[in-house]
Amino acid sequence: MSHLPSEVAAHRVAPPRVVPSEELISRARTALEQPGANELNVITSLRAQGHGSDFVRLALEQVELRERALVIWKSSGRQRLNWYFTRDGLEAASHPLVAAFHAEIISHSDATAVVDLTAGLGSDSAAFINAGLNAITVERDPDTAALLAHNLPDAKVLINDSTLLDLKQWDPIDTAIFIDPARRGTSRSLDGARALPERDPERWSPPISFVKEIAKNFRVFVKTAPAFSPPEGWAQFVISLDANVVEMFTTNSTTGTYAVMINSETEDTSVITQNSGPLKQMPAEISAEGFLYELDPAITRAGLGPQVASELGLTPVGAKNIWLFGASTPFAHARSYRVHDTFPVREIKSRVKHLPGIALKTKDGKHEQKTLRKTCAKPDHNEWAVVILGSGTSEQAVLVQREH
Repeated sequence: MSHLPSEVAAHRVAPPRVVPSEELISRARTALEQPGANELNVITSLRAQGHGSDFVRLALEQVELRERALVIWKSSGRQRLNWYFTRDGLEAASHPLVAAFHAEIISHSDATAVVDLTAGLGSDSAAFINAGLNAITVERDPDTAALLAHNLPDAKVLINDSTLLDLKQWDPIDTAIFIDPARRGTSRSLDGARALPERDPERWSPPISFVKEIAKNFRVFVKTAPAFSPPEGWAQFVISLDANVVEMFTTNSTTGTYAVMINSETEDTSVITQNSGPLKQMPAEISAEGFLYELDPAITRAGLGPQVASELGLTPVGAKNIWLFGASTPFAHARSYRVHDTFPVREIKSRVKHLPGIALKTKDGKHEQKTLRKTCAKPDHNEWAVVILGSGTSEQAVLVQREH
């Protein structure tokens, strides 16, 4: 067994947590990989070798969480194979590619140091260090801080409540502040599995009023919920990972609206910047001689659908600018579907009866998928889909086939 290091401790309320050694974790992993192994016989075997039951249990937990990190983070998680995790910490941690984007934006602000006020297990601060920034990490929970100190041996670790920290010890000229507020409420889901998301920014930890106060003196960079509306004049980066919106990243150090698309397979990052140029208006009538394009949700959430449509020579259709229509146009950040038919929604059953199944895409309309699925009497499908556009008198159903 081993004790994790802890560098600088302010208001320490407990000693660092004792954790299983890397040797014990390695033995647990090797034992689990043996044919016919299960958790019970691995525990029995390791305890017979003289290891305490608590350490064996924690070792097995670290094996599980490290494997989970690889599943979530894929190849970009391999640099963190020897990290210590907690379940909540892993869930809250930024994906390494998202953290690298945070670090890039902060680097462009000319900051040379970052105070991470909500460091957790250190995912973002690791990216700051890799980008050449001096990272000062703050974590109020002593146990988590001990794991943080192990994960980031090159970072200065302070155990403190960020809202009680004296920020005057750092120079605003070269120091940026990074904050990832906890956004979980105290109430839990019906099954009791997890806390519900907190929609009121003033109930985040730390609250948004605290963030705004710091922003009076420092360049502040904040990771928030995707639906958050930043203060007026702050930049907003809507970030999607593998076509799923994961966060709104906002800062007072610059302005503008950006859609950021990150691909975890290729590790590529693409950014679309809002511009103020005139938008081309294209005919909007959908026909069976064109294509529908389902935009990456980062583009839609950033409100850049009409701009992308104008640049590609396509037409926004529907009510929410999720879909574009037009000729065949290569575009990496949209799924492409060939249009086969358009019809009133009430005719969906007869229009799809010849198909093996259909996907139902209803985000633009007001129909419930469960009701439509029962009406059409078809299973889900990867190739064929019915897209519901708009509602009321403008409602339209479009039968499409996915282009690969």
